[in-house]
Amino acid sequence: MEGRGVAPPAPGVTLTRRGWTLAGAAAGLVLGSRVLGAGPLAGLGIGAALLLGVGVVWVRARRPALRMTRSVRPARLHVGTEGRIVLEGVTTTATPLLTLTDRIDDGKRAARFLVPPGDADETIRAVYRIPTRRRGRHLVGPLVGSITDPFGVVRRTFPITEPNDVVICPRVHAVVPPARGGGGEPAAHAEGARAPALEPLGEFLALRDYEPGDDPRRVHWRMSARRGELLVRQDEAASPGRVVLVLDTRSHVHDEASFESAVEIVASLAVALRRAHAPLEAVTTKGEVLGRPGPGMVELLLERLAVVSTGDPDYLTRVVAGLRDRLGIGAVVGATGYLDDEFADALALLRPRCLVTAIATGSSSDARALIPVVDASTDFPAAWNRFASRSSRRWNLVSSRSL
Repeated sequence: MEGRGVAPPAPGVTLTRRGWTLAGAAAGLVLGSRVLGAGPLAGLGIGAALLLGVGVVWVRARRPALRMTRSVRPARLHVGTEGRIVLEGVTTTATPLLTLTDRIDDGKRAARFLVPPGDADETIRAVYRIPTRRRGRHLVGPLVGSITDPFGVVRRTFPITEPNDVVICPRVHAVVPPARGGGGEPAAHAEGARAPALEPLGEFLALRDYEPGDDPRRVHWRMSARRGELLVRQDEAASPGRVVLVLDTRSHVHDEASFESAVEIVASLAVALRRAHAPLEAVTTKGEVLGRPGPGMVELLLERLAVVSTGDPDYLTRVVAGLRDRLGIGAVVGATGYLDDEFADALALLRPRCLVTAIATGSSSDARALIPVVDASTDFPAAWNRFASRSSRRWNLVSSRSL
């Protein structure tokens, strides 16, 4: 059950709306009895005040205790998916009728539940939906409980759980991973540019002279016997480098929609590369490192993408210069909004060393595009998948739009 604009009452003992009405009536009756000289009115006012006092004593005497936990289902939420908050717990004492209120987004929303009276050790479970219309970090909680006296005039509230952060990650589209050039470590099941491998993997390349430290199992004994000296089998394997995703955070090339699309592009390509077991990095033009290869890298990247924003500083030139000096990079994919000459020229400087692509989520432009450009202003998954399928065969000659 979800409400809008409902804030939980402040902790402590307070009067309900009915209680404030009764208190005002009691004060009016007592004051009216003084003005009119009518004793019975004062008796009614005192009776109303006593009723309030009884309510205060009643709620103070009740000390319900609960152990509650809050969890998110599924554990990782993305924009547009259905997310739920699950409250689970158990009562440790006998409880009267309880109201549980869980805040969302600093009290802009709240979920409220009624828990019937019960004994100790009874389980409590409540579920409500959390909005996933926009990415970001949302504060959920604290969860507070409240009890009201039988007359409904006095309420006592108490905290139950601390607030938690719930991260809504960007939307992830089903796309194929980017193609990668060479420069990395040889891998047995990878695709891409091939290079000699020191380990026994890949396909046969040639025979070479034995060197100290070579694995004796790699010795080709038949050819060694013919030549009279040890020869070792040399294999070759694909050695694609890592992919670097560059998110353009310069505010003058984006509107709100184009930046959200650019963030979704980086998230989608990162997930696709993880499925392909390909190493990747992600940086912004602010110089922020969103992720580097390591355990749980993509999960951390998605959480950082959830809160990334446009704005200063602009370190595009410095970021690209750092990539030019790096080894082991096989491809660079830049996600921008309105493609301008500065972004296109900066990425073009990397082209002699690796495969470079720009993805524009804004309207088309007349930038000097010296690199392949994917027009993702309308349908990114379709445009990218078409481009990737063609570029895997002839990367330098095919683009998803006329350059």
